[in-house]
Amino acid sequence: MPDQTAKHHQTGTIIKAIAEIRNQWACGHRRKARKLCYRLLKESPGLPDALHISALMYHQEGNTLDAIRDIEKACNSPDPKTVYFTDLSAILAASGYEAQAKTVLIQALKRKPLDPKLLLQMGIFLTRGNDTRQAILFLKRAIALAPNDWLAWNAMGAACLAHDDLHSAIRHFQTAGKHARDCRHMDGYIDAQISEGECLKELGEIDAARAIFEDILSRHSGHIRAWHCLTLISKIALDHPIRQVMITKAKSRSFDTLPAAQKELLLFGLAKTHMEAGEIEPAMRTLNDANHIKRQSIDYSPQSIESLLAVAKAAFPAERFVDLPHPDKSSQQPQHVFIVGMPRSGTTLLEQILASHPDMFGAGELDTLGHHQDAMIEQQVKHGQPRDEVLKFDDAFISTLGNIYRREALARIATVSKTAETGAFKRVIDKMPSNFTRAGLIVLMHPDTRIIHCRRDAMDTCFSCYSRRFGSTQNFSYDQRELGAFYNSYLKFMEYWRNVLPAHRFIEVDYEDIVDDLEGQARRLVNFTGLPWNDNCLTFHKTGRQVRTHSTLQVRQPIYRSSIGAWRPYAEYLGPLMDALGIDADAQTKKAG
Repeated sequence: MPDQTAKHHQTGTIIKAIAEIRNQWACGHRRKARKLCYRLLKESPGLPDALHISALMYHQEGNTLDAIRDIEKACNSPDPKTVYFTDLSAILAASGYEAQAKTVLIQALKRKPLDPKLLLQMGIFLTRGNDTRQAILFLKRAIALAPNDWLAWNAMGAACLAHDDLHSAIRHFQTAGKHARDCRHMDGYIDAQISEGECLKELGEIDAARAIFEDILSRHSGHIRAWHCLTLISKIALDHPIRQVMITKAKSRSFDTLPAAQKELLLFGLAKTHMEAGEIEPAMRTLNDANHIKRQSIDYSPQSIESLLAVAKAAFPAERFVDLPHPDKSSQQPQHVFIVGMPRSGTTLLEQILASHPDMFGAGELDTLGHHQDAMIEQQVKHGQPRDEVLKFDDAFISTLGNIYRREALARIATVSKTAETGAFKRVIDKMPSNFTRAGLIVLMHPDTRIIHCRRDAMDTCFSCYSRRFGSTQNFSYDQRELGAFYNSYLKFMEYWRNVLPAHRFIEVDYEDIVDDLEGQARRLVNFTGLPWNDNCLTFHKTGRQVRTHSTLQVRQPIYRSSIGAWRPYAEYLGPLMDALGIDADAQTKKAG
């Protein structure tokens, strides 16, 4: 009995020690937390819970290798907890080791196939990797095993959202919110509400979305995610009470203890409100800080796009397009129209105009092509083909990729439009801007594919990119010089495609020309798609469809000119960008003044 009492006492002491470490870390006392953890591991070497929290601290400090080392030791302990495996997978994934992260979950599920938390984590992982069909299967099992777990319902909502089933996503987020509220997890309840609001925004139900964000902020004035979402759909008044709350929060001593992602949301939202108020210096100071924080958190190589250009030129010489046939207007298959260009160049506006035609379906930004292209390359290399040979993209590769792409693009029609009748649409529009790197491959995939290149003034395009926090893409946009360098590489790509692609498959349009002559340019582009004219294209802002980009609000308004030259008041602060683009900064600054 004395031994058992001593063991319970020791266990209680360890639990208190772990709780104190967590508390010190959460309060921003990182040095003290690390010291306490070191002491605990010295007293109890190999203690799994101590190794686990040590790994989490290392990870937050950016020390990936030590984090992985410690949490792997915890996973290899005699009776490891599920959270060790889920956190190891999350750390590996966040550090770029996607394959290893998936392996950890697979191996853990072999040990515990009915563990709902492991099933949940696998569903989250697959959703992030765009394998939403598989993700949904895992999440359904997680919900069946733990029907009151708000996290599982929330993850299912995210998977449905990634699968473009926004109405199902809303239902799951609502259920997640109910379960979170029932178990008094108010942070979870609020997150589920915000996710519902984001879905409503994409469906064009702006007032309903705004009501959700405003309600949350009225009860939790410092909620950063709700604040950021509100700034994306509203012009924040100077006297809005939450605006001053956020300005104060950004200047407070506690700002430094916020996670990087929270800092970004706070500052990008604030920068937008400063810009809307005409507060030039605060806007640029805040915007520069936001971009600097975001840039520190991502891994980006400016040379990568130049490598892609070299591969494209070698794989797609002009002779591959000499006898490219004209699209068959009588084809019964829906034909594909790709809109490419820089982000923020008007691609969403152009898609909205064309998708207002009753015979065209706007599929949004499909990542299908890039995902399967990369997967096919790696698969062939894995099976012994030299990478240089695979990157020649022979006809068999392109045909296989084209079939996969067509199948998934048509499946999207059924998901979004709630109809299995893909024949109801004669054209399917894919407006993933980054497909400009794949234009040669795209026109060879199908005998009916067309590409529209959307162009916009370089400074307007780049400044608009620099002013926004994107999701997991556009990693080039958070440093002015890198952004300018990327734009220059994009121009080289388009110059090459312009010289080798036939005019019946490739056309270009300027955003400024659409603004100046909507009907003329819309008629020209509809004619290029091979369809008869329809007047709905002129009232595009009335078209009800989901839009999942930063231009959600803009395309629900008639054409306006205020975005042309929007960068000029900020010219004084955009020297590095102008220098990278080869623009005379002094001359532009004088013109702006």
